[in-house]
Amino acid sequence: MQDNIFTEEQNHLNELYNKLTNMKSQMEAELIDLQNQAQEEKNTVSDDLQYDFVGIEESQETLIEFETMSRAVEELNISSRTVSTALSKVNRLLPRPYFARIDVQFPDETEEESYYIGTTSVSNEDHEPVVIDWRSPIAEVYYNQQMGETSYEVDGRKIPVDLKLRRQFDIEQNVLKAYFDTKIALEDPLLIHSLTRKRTDKMQSITETIQKEQNAIIRHPDVPVLLVQGIAGSGKTSVLLQRIAYLFYRRRKNLRPNQVCLITLNPVFQQYIDHVLPEMGEANPTTMTWSDFLDSLGVDSLGEADITEADSLHQIDEGLKGFKLDEHYLHNINLKRVRVLDKKQIAGVLRKYRNSSSTSWIIQTAIEDLQELARKNARKMERKNKELGADDISFDDQDPDENQFGGVAEKIRSLDWLDIQAIGKHILGKDDLTPAEYTYLKMSLTGFSDHNTRYVIVDEVQDYTEAQLMVMTKYFKNAHFMMLGDEFQSIHSGTATFKDIENWFTSQGKEVTNLSLMTSYRSSPEITKLFTGLLPKEIRIQTNSVQREGIEPTIISCETHDEYVDKLKAVIAENTREEGLTAIICEDRSGINLITRSLGEDTPHVVRSYEALPKSGVVMMELKLAKGLEFDTVILPDVTAGEYPDRPLFRHRLYTAISRATEKIIILSDGKLSPLVTV
Repeated sequence: MQDNIFTEEQNHLNELYNKLTNMKSQMEAELIDLQNQAQEEKNTVSDDLQYDFVGIEESQETLIEFETMSRAVEELNISSRTVSTALSKVNRLLPRPYFARIDVQFPDETEEESYYIGTTSVSNEDHEPVVIDWRSPIAEVYYNQQMGETSYEVDGRKIPVDLKLRRQFDIEQNVLKAYFDTKIALEDPLLIHSLTRKRTDKMQSITETIQKEQNAIIRHPDVPVLLVQGIAGSGKTSVLLQRIAYLFYRRRKNLRPNQVCLITLNPVFQQYIDHVLPEMGEANPTTMTWSDFLDSLGVDSLGEADITEADSLHQIDEGLKGFKLDEHYLHNINLKRVRVLDKKQIAGVLRKYRNSSSTSWIIQTAIEDLQELARKNARKMERKNKELGADDISFDDQDPDENQFGGVAEKIRSLDWLDIQAIGKHILGKDDLTPAEYTYLKMSLTGFSDHNTRYVIVDEVQDYTEAQLMVMTKYFKNAHFMMLGDEFQSIHSGTATFKDIENWFTSQGKEVTNLSLMTSYRSSPEITKLFTGLLPKEIRIQTNSVQREGIEPTIISCETHDEYVDKLKAVIAENTREEGLTAIICEDRSGINLITRSLGEDTPHVVRSYEALPKSGVVMMELKLAKGLEFDTVILPDVTAGEYPDRPLFRHRLYTAISRATEKIIILSDGKLSPLVTV
């Protein structure tokens, strides 16, 4: 029996696809033509322009002519960039022109209007949209998943509409494979289809399958602090990336990629997500780990872990009240072992401003005075050097090739004359400051901070200490924060709870908006049941999974070490033969070393912190590197009572490890099984 709707939709797809291919050809031809015109203009400049600078009048005419030709070339370049942008949109749509359609009826209108939704927008020659961007205001109606009377927002105004049709498509180029008329998330065939795909080395975009609770976060109004708590597999990282893309779309004219900072836990995860935004036509924001952040400030990070207590930073705030700088807290300024400024001279400059209560103001104001004093000292030394016949150091401002005063000026500007460690010892009573203490103290003393960044987005926020968040908020003082995490995936001791985070930002006068994600889209119901069983009952009853039924967890407890090694080898061999990506996740580095000694030459590749994941196969990694990642199969080789005792921190670690699996979870123990696992 013929499906008339299918035929109509296939015809519409054919028509649109042909239009896109024609647009592609026209734009490519136009781009070549513009590039040729620009080259011709450049050749004209080279061949015809007379470089006549004999007199003032001739020089002015030459410059005017050159500027005119340069303007013509620039106008062609602007046109070329405009066409290139439009062409990139068409190229992004050709593999899959759209993924959904909505039919809506506006109040007081008798006819329905149809909109096809894609990953970007494109208009016809009459400037009418033939595909609308998923981030456009009216597309919100599709993601709201509410048939009948609903609404969307434009510039804060609610626009009521009646949603008559919500249709999804499975499309490949100009071939319509299937369509689905859907109403609610549980009837989302495209979602189920996308969730059953094999995992690879790269994260998959969720643009086509964003669910209602996820959409509420992606399109949430701009607020000072957005704090999102989501269970494992709820799509927190995907939501994070979609919100970045949404912000870029809505603030296209005044938000640059370098004004958004994404802070992640490790480089493996950075490589896992680095393609998602470019595939949506957006540039990646500034992305860094905590170590990268400190390195950018010139502070040795000492690795990813931070043991700083928030009380230490509060103590710094208190200790700086009424603090006076003197020569005990200063360094001499030297260049090539020659003293240009000594501590007493620096202290003398600072005393000029001793009546000010702001140490940071004193320091910033003194910089110019110190540079002038250093310049005077340098000239005196240079004259003396010349008298003695020593000319290895030059401070001659008129000779920039020989002048070395720039090095002194940079030392003064970068505050090399401040002994931060000595000040910290005075306030905290200890010799060595942690990186967080040093950075916080330096910012408090100098007022040093970032004024460019407008949004800071912190993934896996539950793994940061309150002190780290205090440092971030002090540095990114003008930014809005979005933080996502799962309190029950906190795998390190001493990290901030969500209540700690909310209290800190509230104490800084920043309103905190709390949102949650309680549906797991990653794992099968069997795996979801296993890891949510580790949650408190009041949280567990709120969670659910939308995946189809899958394979029951495999739990193997071995009485002898030889039996354990044989079982582990067999499990690895079996999964090596299967499709997809398998991860052996060990609690820490010592666990990897134990497995390596047991398996010998049969040990799978161990992923390091700087490596990207392979597309398939079996790998072994530490739990901290698996954060945020997902695998078809997860093997936990060390779930013994000793490695995972029944304590909150280890409960969090096991919950995190199990929830990395989408299809299969295999748990082994070399001896007594952890009491956290129920057989």
